[in-house]
Amino acid sequence: MEAPLVRAQALEDRLARLEADNRRLNRVLRQLQVGAAGLLVGIALALTAGADRAESPREVSAERFVLNDKLGNPRMRMQVEPEGLAALSVLDKDGKPRLVFSAQPFGAPSIDFSDQFGKRRLSMTVDPLGPASVSLADPDGRPRFVAKITPAGAPELDFLAADGKTRLALGMRPDGRIALDFRDPDGRLRSAFGLTVEGFPQLELRDGQDRPRVVLYLRGDNTPKLILLNKERNGGLALEVGPGGESSLVLGDPAGKQRISLSTRPDGTPGLVLNDARGAPRAELAVEPSGTPRLTLRDKEGKALAPLSKP
Repeated sequence: MEAPLVRAQALEDRLARLEADNRRLNRVLRQLQVGAAGLLVGIALALTAGADRAESPREVSAERFVLNDKLGNPRMRMQVEPEGLAALSVLDKDGKPRLVFSAQPFGAPSIDFSDQFGKRRLSMTVDPLGPASVSLADPDGRPRFVAKITPAGAPELDFLAADGKTRLALGMRPDGRIALDFRDPDGRLRSAFGLTVEGFPQLELRDGQDRPRVVLYLRGDNTPKLILLNKERNGGLALEVGPGGESSLVLGDPAGKQRISLSTRPDGTPGLVLNDARGAPRAELAVEPSGTPRLTLRDKEGKALAPLSKP
């Protein structure tokens, strides 16, 4: 009875090994199936991506694009506002615009920098007609300093009050003169100090209607001259000193015609000239170098009549 029992045990062991080998074979087949399926999916995706790239549009159109950070907060926004402003805004973590590139509907581009409170503090703009400007603002976002190029092409620096009125301006006139302008609270020019085109200093004082009333300047020979003007901008009084040290005082009528001239000559002798309405001399009173007084009367053609003098 022992031999049949041995054969039966050997058969059971062989069946167990076959079952184990069968299980291993099934695992390998399942792995091959999964790998083949993955390969087929990869090939399909690659073909699909290739087809999408081949058919992808060359242009994307939208009214608004938003880029978010990893927390989902918007950090960049590109859009066209309802009023037509096209803008690219860079936002901080709180969503406040800190840097904005924009263009107005009428074509004026600008770059704006804002602080942590969302107040615009620096702006760079090109006017639709061409002039460029840079503006610096106070903590309330009000422009207080502007550097610009005027439409005439002259550079200028403006200092503004809190209400936006220019109070002080430094720049160059279109004709090449350099000027420092002082303005009243209403923004009207009241005083200007600068240089003439030739480079000589000049000071102007103006009334509330922007009319020059006082002008003080140096001439090409470095001699000073002071002019007081009436509201019609005609010279009412002129005071000057000549190259030789001679001085003169000229009074004019409302039309600007010279009527009285009081002066000293280079030799120090004084003289007084009275003119008619045309500005022509009609009477002259002088003291000669010898000390002799002289009075000369002239006709309307300017011819001298017999002088009156006394040693």
